[in-house]
Amino acid sequence: MSKYMRSMKGLIDAVDHVGKNFISINDMSNEQLLNLFELGKELELFNRSKVDLFDDRMLALMFFQPSTRTRMSFQTAMERMGGNVIVENTPQTTSSIAKEESLADMLRCVSQYANVIVLRHPNDVDAREGASYSSAPVINGGWGHWEHPTQALLDLYTLWRKFGHIDGLKVTVAAADMIEARTGHSMAQGLARLGAEVTIASPKDKAVPREVIENIKKNYPNAKLEEAYDFEKDSFNEFIRDKDLVYLPGCSAPAGATAEAFKKVMDDYFVKHETLDEEREKGHMIYVTHTLPRRAGEMDLAIDDTPNQLCFESILHSVSIRMALLTAILGA
Repeated sequence: MSKYMRSMKGLIDAVDHVGKNFISINDMSNEQLLNLFELGKELELFNRSKVDLFDDRMLALMFFQPSTRTRMSFQTAMERMGGNVIVENTPQTTSSIAKEESLADMLRCVSQYANVIVLRHPNDVDAREGASYSSAPVINGGWGHWEHPTQALLDLYTLWRKFGHIDGLKVTVAAADMIEARTGHSMAQGLARLGAEVTIASPKDKAVPREVIENIKKNYPNAKLEEAYDFEKDSFNEFIRDKDLVYLPGCSAPAGATAEAFKKVMDDYFVKHETLDEEREKGHMIYVTHTLPRRAGEMDLAIDDTPNQLCFESILHSVSIRMALLTAILGA
């Protein structure tokens, strides 16, 4: 075994997650998450090349909702490591789900083909129940409005690579609707656990589910977590001036008669590039990231051409950390 492979095996052993599901950001301890980041950093070598680690392993991608980045980055990650991928991205019409097959039966079957499964599903209750029938490890690729833990992983990893740490950073997680912001749920928990000072900003009637807050307070009583409600654009931009990161988990803007009213609320959490420019001139950098896809009006697109933007930097990191997660589950 080469020195590099011995090092890789040591990192995989340190994560200690072989053969296990990754359904919630809370499925790993803080130490495991940080060890996973170290593994991801090692695997960055193969973001644009290839290493034959898993030429005998199969990844199944089962996506019951549209996806670009999650689906493609997992496929890229597996193929960069020499693995094989089978994709089902329209199961409602092209799989036996269209014949009223249960998700449990589908996962029983697919887990006979694959060594690991990434599942995206609109109903987190059905997904959690269905995953229990799989004989292969299951990764949550976004379930209902509950959690999207691998999106949080890549954003936490991007922050860790930018600063070298997460503890002590000041972060605002902001959305016009935090009830349905599953990525925001995962990210807020990950940030608070790892020592960041977290503020969740939203309208009070669209506050983050109590389950998220109670879980943090119960399991991490020393976490620094606050909620702030009912901003307007100017007050929100004043609020973020001392932050290190503004995290935008995106909004599912409704259609029809309520769409325009919702867009007005979105505007209250709009980050102005002038705010970032002014703080940067003072020597303070406020980074901004959006989980993508984004809709017109969610953020100032002028930020894309500034050093404050992390949205697209995180895309390449998504391959590294998803390579790390697959490796941690599949083993050396």
